[in-house]
Amino acid sequence: MNTTETKENKTERNIDKLKVKNKGLAKEIQDARIEHKETQRGNLRKDPVWKTEARLKHLQYEFRHHHIAYCELRGRTRDQIEQTHRDDTPTPDEGYIRAIKDMYAWTPEEIEKYNERQAKREAFICTNP
Repeated sequence: MNTTETKENKTERNIDKLKVKNKGLAKEIQDARIEHKETQRGNLRKDPVWKTEARLKHLQYEFRHHHIAYCELRGRTRDQIEQTHRDDTPTPDEGYIRAIKDMYAWTPEEIEKYNERQAKREAFICTNP
């Protein structure tokens, strides 16, 4: 069995799906920033400036909450995630973050596999100091 067969048969974990979602949002934000700047300069007349700015703010809001949920699912604390922020930054919507975490939470099978890997890792470290 080669590595491509292994990857095809491997089921994607929920947390990996959230990571892909975050990457997609980051790319959308990048594209929206470019579009917004071009619209402000008058080089692009696809949408009005207010509309491109609203889309950019919405994408940033989505990304921030998905990023916080992803990091917390991986075991990070809120202080580690948002170490520095401006005073005018609004506090994140805890209900929305909780909903994202519930949607992408680890399944019991994933938790069991994780615990098995951790036990093997601990056993290896103990036998090979």
